[in-house]
Amino acid sequence: MSVWVRLAPLTLFIVCVFQPWQKLVAQGSTITPEQQRFSNEIINESVNTTTLFASQDTFSTGRFAKHRIGQPNTSYNTIRTPFEALLTDGAGSVQPFVQGSIGLLKVVGGVAPVNGVGENDLSTSDLISVATGLGAYVTLSEDFKLAASISLAYSHLRNNYDFKNEYSQKFFKPEDDLLYNWSLDLLTYTPTIRALYQSKFGESIVQYTLGYSHIFNDSIASSSSAITINSATGLLWNRFAYTQPLGIEAISAPLSLRPFFQWSNISGKASKGLDLVNLFEVGADLVMDFKEKFIWFSQISWGGSYVTGDSFEGYHIGLGGKF
Repeated sequence: MSVWVRLAPLTLFIVCVFQPWQKLVAQGSTITPEQQRFSNEIINESVNTTTLFASQDTFSTGRFAKHRIGQPNTSYNTIRTPFEALLTDGAGSVQPFVQGSIGLLKVVGGVAPVNGVGENDLSTSDLISVATGLGAYVTLSEDFKLAASISLAYSHLRNNYDFKNEYSQKFFKPEDDLLYNWSLDLLTYTPTIRALYQSKFGESIVQYTLGYSHIFNDSIASSSSAITINSATGLLWNRFAYTQPLGIEAISAPLSLRPFFQWSNISGKASKGLDLVNLFEVGADLVMDFKEKFIWFSQISWGGSYVTGDSFEGYHIGLGGKF
């Protein structure tokens, strides 16, 4: 069986946001505009970026920052451990596969005092996500394949909010456990289709991937009666990679350099929630192809990338391999 831990780009796995305010008004709660705005931001940052950064296709870690005008910047720290395994020996024009992942995300942000007096409030959101799915590759020619898959992810998200100034203690804290300090369980269904091109030019390899995912999200449990999620978002991505042998070896393994570039386009409510439509990633991997398997691996790659978008930037460091 051929098993891949695939090094793809920042394949976004984005969720969208909720519709709590009609429920809050019906409950007669006196929610201020500042509370509404910040609670929207908290849920957008936590829920949207949960899958945005917990979807890397390599074992990877990353750190990102969203620059915000008039408010403290938001930081995102991620860890991702995915896998993909073919269910056949690789022969035939149709190759089914199983995939899965575990992702961790920590989002740290703050809120400046509404009246400008006192410390910034502190908000910390933690997420763990577990996903599994099935798919198949369809070989159309020597250089061209299509891949279709569907995955199901379970995520648990918890927000912790510290009221650090007099204004928030007076006006925000009465909504504690409703708009602040809550937890949420979420299911995400994601059908994906990809077109994959790979061709050799001498000793070099050119790869291009065009993919689209549609992400459906439903909350299944919430500690807050005000927060529920039922939404869908689209994601389109283009990735180009070029592998060039370096003509040198390390521990009897030929080394290659694989620079890559990806452009991703986010559509729907998620783009509004994150205020982010286009995301760009550029990086490179060092690839080792073993003549004989090294600790079960026939290939190992590692590298990093720089990610940028509207008022957004960060980096990934990733490790991948082929068994």
